Amino acid sequence: MVALAAGGAAATVGEGTPYAIDTADGVRTALLYPAGAGPRPTVIVLHGGMGTGARIAASSGFAEAAAAAGFTAVFPDGLDRRWNDGRVGWRNGEGPDDVAFLSTLADALVADGIALPDRIYLAGISNGGMMSFTMACLASERFAGIGTVIANLPAGIGPCAPAAVPLVMVNGTDDPLVPYGGGGVGIFGRRGEVLGVEQTAGLFAVAFGCGGPTAAELADRDPGDGTTVTRIDWQGCLPGAGVTLYRVNGGGHTVPGWSVRARRLFGASNRDFSAAQAILAIFATSR
Repeated sequence: MVALAAGGAAATVGEGTPYAIDTADGVRTALLYPAGAGPRPTVIVLHGGMGTGARIAASSGFAEAAAAAGFTAVFPDGLDRRWNDGRVGWRNGEGPDDVAFLSTLADALVADGIALPDRIYLAGISNGGMMSFTMACLASERFAGIGTVIANLPAGIGPCAPAAVPLVMVNGTDDPLVPYGGGGVGIFGRRGEVLGVEQTAGLFAVAFGCGGPTAAELADRDPGDGTTVTRIDWQGCLPGAGVTLYRVNGGGHTVPGWSVRARRLFGASNRDFSAAQAILAIFATSR
């Protein structure tokens, strides 16, 4: 591993500082928000399919939530604008080794004095969330917590051996692209298979030795958005572990509290809470 660029003047939210590392798949790039303030707790945020680090930094709320929590946020770019998350029936095993890349990125951030080695977290949206689940199964010892938004565990990932860390999930029950109940991904279901949301949460709850779940309704701050939110927490997990699901009732393939996308294509957008703030709040209290 060779870090090619790092540091520089501290960046404000909205700017970002370029960062790159050399990998077996070539030079891989990212943006830091802010740079030069480390070592600090750090969250790596993965964009969705056909996205970029810069685009998700500007359209997810994670840069702002990280800054408010005292974290550095890192937004890497997937090759071909996607992540090789290992879904059965998608890419047929071809593509870059993104498990190795994200592990190398975490090491580079520590070596360059950006991240605290025991306070690196991983979050992702859609395809990026699926990649985060894959990392939770295959390389979770690298990360102190995992957060996913509008994503489920890819089918066929195994063996899944997650470390005892907090897992925070945010999913819409009416997501037209990543089905709440599992199955084919995409409008026509041709982008591989995922497990259902409750099956995914249950798998991690069992791995973490959790007991049963308890549920609480969030305040319906925007009744006009056509959605409500239920927070579900699994109780009695192993020390350091946890499973939390923010179920967006009636929600679509959108990031709560931030994205407003074409409802006809992506479904309803919840404005009762910020997914990024909710995930960072749990990360901030974990060790």
